[in-house]
This record gives sequence, structure tokens and C-alpha cells, in this order.
Amino acid sequence: MAEDDLAFDICAEDRVPVLLHRVDQLWRQLMDNELAHHGLSQAKWRTMAILSLYPDGLIQSELAEELGIEGPSLVAMIDRLSRDEWVERVQCGTDRRCKIIRLTERSLPLIDEIRSSAEKLYARTFAELDVPGVRIPDVERFFIALRERLYENLPDRKRQQRRRNLVRAAESD
Repeated sequence: MAEDDLAFDICAEDRVPVLLHRVDQLWRQLMDNELAHHGLSQAKWRTMAILSLYPDGLIQSELAEELGIEGPSLVAMIDRLSRDEWVERVQCGTDRRCKIIRLTERSLPLIDEIRSSAEKLYARTFAELDVPGVRIPDVERFFIALRERLYENLPDRKRQQRRRNLVRAAESD
């Protein structure tokens, strides 16, 4: 092994995988702070934000996939959101065993506030960010390409589910 190979530590704080994780953690903490006055936990606002991308809703397993959690872990969250009337469970027309989770009309003003908070945080964060030679649109294009490459490496079942979700989201627009 070359000396340079020993110096490379993929788990170091300044390597992309750890940086992505840290930036994600910090973004969520700042969003939590922005939305604290609504009494929304990170789990609640993230769930609602994802559901806002799918106006026709998602079945529980799809929503869990989008959130990156296991389906059973989502049940209590959906129960709480449903009790607060932010989401509703609707019988799936094609499969009686499935319930579709979707936002209620009551949640739409809150979704607007979540978006507004995210936009303010984005503007505040990126307005103060100045890295010579780096343009935000280029960074966003890079991360879109990286996301697509990572999706390509998922198992077939997960890639197919993602494609179905993208088609449904596009049809909802």
C-alpha cells in the first residue's frame, strides 16, 4: 500500500460522506429551531414536507422509504400526525390492505410555513457563504448528479420504487 493510501481516511470529518451527514444534521437542527414555535419535531416536519411532494399521498411503505426508516417505525408518527389532523389515512382504491397517507387541507398553511422557513434558512445560509470559484447552481447540479449516481447503485426493488414515486409526483404537478 502506498503512503498516500494510508493517509486517506474515508471516515474523516473532511471527507464527503461525513460532510454530507454533518451538513444534513446541522440543516435539520436549524430547521427544528425555525419550526419550534409550531411544536413540530423533526420527524413531523420532515414527514409532512415529503408528503407535500406527493399530493395524492403515499402508502406507508413508500413514505417510510422516502424518509429512510422502517415502515413499523412510521406507524406511531402517522398516528400522532393523524390525531393532530395534519395527515389522513385513506383506503387505497386498488389494494384494500393499504392505506394512503396524505396531507389534510388543515396542513396546507403549515406546509407553506415549512417551505418559507426552509427558504429563509437557505437564503440566510447561502447569502453569507462565499467560496471563491464556487457557484451555488454548480454545487446543486453536482449534488443532483451524485444523488442520481447513488440511486443507480440501489438494489433493483428500491430503484423501481423510486421511479414509481417520481412518476406519481410528476403526474401530480
